Amino acid sequence: MSKRKLVPLIIILLIILSGCHFPNKPWVLVEFTNLEDEQQVLLNEELHIIALARSSQGIAKVELFINGTLESIDAPIMGHPREHTVDLPFIPTAEGDLRITAIASDRKGTVSEPLTINLTVVTSLDETDAETTLTPTISQEELAQTQTAQAGCTNSASFVEHITIPEGTQISANTNFSKIWRVNNNGTCDWAGYQVIHSNGNPMAANSPQALPIVKAGANADIVIEMAAPPTPGSHSAVWRIQAGDGSLFGPDLVVSINVPELPTSTPMPTTTPTQTPSPIPTATQTWTPIPPSISVQQITEQISIPSQSTGFKTLTCPSGSMVVSGGFSHDSGIYVWQSIKSDNGWRITATNSHTKTRKLTITATCLFNSNGTSSAAIQEKPAKANDLTKITVSCPSGSLITGGGWAVENNTPITVTNSSKSENGWQIEIFNSTSKLPKVTAYAICMSGVPGATYQMENAKNDVPPNSTAGANKICPSESNLTGGGFSIDRELVLYHSAIDGDGWINFVSNPTGEEKRLDTFAICYQP
Repeated sequence: MSKRKLVPLIIILLIILSGCHFPNKPWVLVEFTNLEDEQQVLLNEELHIIALARSSQGIAKVELFINGTLESIDAPIMGHPREHTVDLPFIPTAEGDLRITAIASDRKGTVSEPLTINLTVVTSLDETDAETTLTPTISQEELAQTQTAQAGCTNSASFVEHITIPEGTQISANTNFSKIWRVNNNGTCDWAGYQVIHSNGNPMAANSPQALPIVKAGANADIVIEMAAPPTPGSHSAVWRIQAGDGSLFGPDLVVSINVPELPTSTPMPTTTPTQTPSPIPTATQTWTPIPPSISVQQITEQISIPSQSTGFKTLTCPSGSMVVSGGFSHDSGIYVWQSIKSDNGWRITATNSHTKTRKLTITATCLFNSNGTSSAAIQEKPAKANDLTKITVSCPSGSLITGGGWAVENNTPITVTNSSKSENGWQIEIFNSTSKLPKVTAYAICMSGVPGATYQMENAKNDVPPNSTAGANKICPSESNLTGGGFSIDRELVLYHSAIDGDGWINFVSNPTGEEKRLDTFAICYQP
């Protein structure tokens, strides 16, 4: 074959290959699991917007936009799973078009193609709309009429798949999670006024019964139950069933099964004295020296909901045998964190929700095991300058090591924390106060005593945050060290909504509501014994 004929073939082959999904090329995908394009939804009735994100590198966050406005930023509570499901309750308040967009990002910054569906908000649903997944309030009279009209139909359901929490999933004690089953209404009855009830096993803090959405015959439905992992290590399971309006149960057993892992324990290896065989030559008795358990770090998390125009708080206490060395948070838009501090042997986050809807806040505590040391907080208080930047630095006592830090703002004054990071053997915060008030601001340094070694700060600097977008940056500690905390430095126009452990490093996520590029720096505090 001549070179002249070979060149077009090569070009065609390259075009074809460019569309292929190579195993080594990072990919991020997102889909809506319970809504379809051009679907009708009811005015003033709550619907659940459920999106499933998948990634070869692990999901870092999922953003949901409604009519072009960022409505929710959801990050996995722990790590970066290859699959992550987002469940956003939403109530349409105006008739007409409703545009919903989902964008997923992985831990390396790869972003999915935006996925958009267009819904129509109506006052009543068409009979042909067979995919409705709303949960309207039905009066007893309407329910009786519906059931009478369906007399002679057959109730039946089949299991389709576990959308979240496959059987045997490992979940830390006291961690909240959403269990979602997908089922198919393969009977001839429409499900109106039906519910799902706990049948047997450990309910795991879930309420029963719970109302089901209206599901037309032949349609799929995603059944969502909010649960919490029990505090006791081991296997826990439960069975839920679908219940018709007449009280009869039908369909498959809806099983949820999780495993709560044991926490690390300080169990020394036994000292053994081997038996010596008699010999004319004296032999010394050998003694095995106990091998101390290795130092390790564990992040514990818990999520709470904060109602609109309310303040919420939560303190997470580190398990026995460990000490708190730092903490962090992740939250939906509309939440302002004004207290992130050490509290006894735990971490406390206090935040206010200024949004018109209930928002979620995730609290994290970083716990250091097997160090045989103690931790304490050093504090420094200073009034914030009006319409200006204020810097506060606090040092750890001599002989102790800095592991992390935090802050507290008086009276929930809306200031911006632009820097929270290590400063020599202490902690510094910088805040910008855009008000005329002079609130007191307290810097916290978490200091570790009674341990050898040193702590140092690793930096991932000068990360650009594009205009009207979100971005994240992480920093990993070296393999021979232990991560104890982290910090950030951001331009004052940015909004920090996630600051917590990410594997062996610390990760921060911010949103940039401006039309200009802004800067984000991330810091990791590493302990070398």
